[in-house]
Amino acid sequence: MGDPTVELDGNRSVVITGRCAITLYSETEMRVRCGGLTVRVSGDGLELRTLDEAELSIVGLIAEVGFLTGEG
Repeated sequence: MGDPTVELDGNRSVVITGRCAITLYSETEMRVRCGGLTVRVSGDGLELRTLDEAELSIVGLIAEVGFLTGEG
């Protein structure tokens, strides 16, 4: 499976497409593991809006989106 696709809608939502799993969930930081890559979303008032087999979305005030490799 390839790397995830990350789509931003301003600083209010992030949609991650691909087969992924949430590894950290809080109102200020979420980490989503997609194979060997982890997508890190930080901000305020973060919440999971949608989650299914193909994609998930996070809404809130997005301050930063980063990518971690390895352990993440």
